[in-house]
Amino acid sequence: APVQQVVWKGDDIDLGKLPVQTCWPGEPAPLITWPLVVTRGPSANREDNYNLGIYRMQVLNRNQTIMRWLRHRGGAQHHARWAKEKAAPLPAAAVIGADPGTILAAVTPVPDTLSEYQFAGLLRGQRAELVDCVSQPLKVPAEAEIVLEGEVSLRDYRDEGPYGDHTGYYNAVEQFPVFTVTAITMRRNPIYLSTYTGRPPDEPSVLGEALNEVFVPLLRQQFPEIVDFWLPPEGCSYRIAVVAMKKAYPGHAKRVMMAVWSYLRQFMYTKWVIVVDDDIDARDWKDVMWAISTRMDPARDITIVENTPIDYLDFASPESGLGSKIGLDATNKLAPETRREWGRLIRMDDEIVRTVSEKWPRLGLPGDGKPAWK
Repeated sequence: APVQQVVWKGDDIDLGKLPVQTCWPGEPAPLITWPLVVTRGPSANREDNYNLGIYRMQVLNRNQTIMRWLRHRGGAQHHARWAKEKAAPLPAAAVIGADPGTILAAVTPVPDTLSEYQFAGLLRGQRAELVDCVSQPLKVPAEAEIVLEGEVSLRDYRDEGPYGDHTGYYNAVEQFPVFTVTAITMRRNPIYLSTYTGRPPDEPSVLGEALNEVFVPLLRQQFPEIVDFWLPPEGCSYRIAVVAMKKAYPGHAKRVMMAVWSYLRQFMYTKWVIVVDDDIDARDWKDVMWAISTRMDPARDITIVENTPIDYLDFASPESGLGSKIGLDATNKLAPETRREWGRLIRMDDEIVRTVSEKWPRLGLPGDGKPAWK
């Protein structure tokens, strides 16, 4: 396999030979920012399928890193179940530079019953070509650039951080398990894939925008009334979501809010969900703000949910990992949501638009003369 053209074992293993970067002043050590970590759980059950996740890794020495994974992530859950059922460390492999489909699958909140390898095959339209690791009982993408094979300790935890994070702040120092490298395999002339993380818009938040095109069909499969879904980069990739929907009945917008928070695991950390009608462009803040200012009554249309799981990196929450969420219903209201006559949209007559558009160029005016709004 291409990824095993070069194999380092034993004394040849040295993470210092890789161009692992330091991004921000005050960081304690070089950081592998974009490793695609492959794990399997201890059983043959569906929840122990192959899991692929991107978890940053602080370099400790020539053959050890810290594996920083959040508690709800698939790799961390495999680690927790492994600790209950096994005595030996958890086998793991960190893939650096997989194909785009596999990387996209790793950062997409796919349903728990589907492995990321399977989802990557769906994205590409063909199954992934995998190869057995040389030192661990795992399969990794055969066309990858570099693979760090190893095992995650069940007992050895070290202080990780502080590092500049995707929120634009340094995260707190916390303890995570140690990953010990048992082999490094790579292509003959490998490309070291990395990313630069900081205040959005940064590389991860731009990738998050690209993922919108994956999220929409996943959400519509269960909730066909959803027309569009947007994670604005300013919202740190996932903390704010805007949903456009075809509203059919009173309370429908609130149902969609709850759907976003509960359907895919990734969105349980989304603090703000803004729901608009399908005549609003969910990806245009001007459109969204207009809907909020004209279709919302704060007392009626704001939903606050307390004591919910929250990103523990979110220091704005009063307790680590526990906080509140807010939903904004910026849709047109249907009885009995309102007892008043609802406003009618102003719209220019088509004939006037056509006449002005024809005359506009002759007048030497900038633009095309068409209305700025729908």
